[in-house]
Amino acid sequence: MTAQAPERIITDGRPRALYADPLYPLLQSHGLDLSNPHCRSTGNYRGYIGTWQIRGRTLFLLHLNWMGYENGTCEVPIPDETLTKLLCAIPCARLPTPARWFNGVLRIAVGRRLIYSHHGWSHWFERERVIRVKAGEIIRDREVDTRSILDWALRRYPGMQWLQDEDGERHESSPLAPLIWRDTSADDDWEADWWPPDFPRHVLGAGEE
Repeated sequence: MTAQAPERIITDGRPRALYADPLYPLLQSHGLDLSNPHCRSTGNYRGYIGTWQIRGRTLFLLHLNWMGYENGTCEVPIPDETLTKLLCAIPCARLPTPARWFNGVLRIAVGRRLIYSHHGWSHWFERERVIRVKAGEIIRDREVDTRSILDWALRRYPGMQWLQDEDGERHESSPLAPLIWRDTSADDDWEADWWPPDFPRHVLGAGEE
């Protein structure tokens, strides 16, 4: 169980963490593996990081990188032959492209991280934008006050009270303490400059720049 690197979605002119993998159903249906065979990481089992944007009411895939390490970054350009396989599966000639294949839910972290969880995409943030998508089109878009939900859970379940402590990660009263803890950082902009190293800014659309 390892916390996974999120996808990236551009909203309000900045990158935010996207806790969803809209490429997964497409890759599964075509038997494609986009992971980097030269660099494996337990923090990114899928092996890639996609950059997405909502334009109007449509979800777009803007850019795709391999997971890798180069010049101080953890992303490297995806080879042309690998990208071509993806474009043939979509099908489209180039990126950006509408994500017409995707049906599901997008979770976008908003605000400060409250709880760090060393398991998949189970961090808790102050708020979460939850977007339901059908055939690439937005059919529901709402923002959830996850801080209030967390506060309610802490009141209702006494066994979770240790998460209220600032030193929750060192608390020994719960077997979860080594894997989940309260994030006491005051920084709500912890990944504001999380742009791909080779991102062509001209591909940004007019929807949510």
